[in-house]
Amino acid sequence: MFGTVIIDAYTKDETEALAYAINDICCPRDNYGWASAGIYCFWDYNTHEVLYIGLASDLYERFRQHNGLITMLEEGCKYHKIQEYFSSHAKLGYTIFVQSSLSQPLVHRNRDLYEKMAKEHNSPIQNYISDQGINDIKRVEGILIEAYRKDSGHFPPWNKVGGSIEGQNRVMKNNINIVKSFCNPQMYEVNPIVSRSTIRELSNNPTYEGYESFLHAVRMCVLLFGMNFNDALKFHNEHDSFGWYERMCSEGYFDKNLVV
Repeated sequence: MFGTVIIDAYTKDETEALAYAINDICCPRDNYGWASAGIYCFWDYNTHEVLYIGLASDLYERFRQHNGLITMLEEGCKYHKIQEYFSSHAKLGYTIFVQSSLSQPLVHRNRDLYEKMAKEHNSPIQNYISDQGINDIKRVEGILIEAYRKDSGHFPPWNKVGGSIEGQNRVMKNNINIVKSFCNPQMYEVNPIVSRSTIRELSNNPTYEGYESFLHAVRMCVLLFGMNFNDALKFHNEHDSFGWYERMCSEGYFDKNLVV
């Protein structure tokens, strides 16, 4: 259940801080925020060029692997590409395309929670988890890499192969707009699936996270059912007992600029 693009950019010294924020809003042990399984993109902060599109069952751990905070084999991550980039650039763009927390899959960091739940209810762990979140990120990665390839004639520079065949076969013309939103912070002005706050802003401000969680449900209607954003916003506002939309309007959140 995809819906929200969240953009940020970091210096080499800010790697740990961004990793913390990713875990804070996409923690596999929480039932709020977003699922840990999602799509991510590295992009050139100066040229706004997409460098790499990938998927992760745990965005936090994958980010740490790519940045050398978790040691792994060179062929399994983009550590050397990132270090080479930082040798001549101050900032690297990083974007996540996230799913609802309802799409949270089983990963090693939440396995104990599900095992405890299953044991308490004397039922198999499969009753409490779903493969849907993992299947969705595989399909969406394939769609987005193929959308980029069709638009530019080649894969992103750090991608060696395309994604899932199922995803490649489901590409639609407008999917390139999602890819373009990953690497252009100004897209929030024209593309309603882009968060008005960065990853770290959402981590630091629970109110902003609440706003974007409400808007995530709206965006899901846009992406899943092809609804007009304003129609989807009206629908969710009519069924919202917490008054998120009114709060966003009264506090001027829709006028907030995304600064990366």
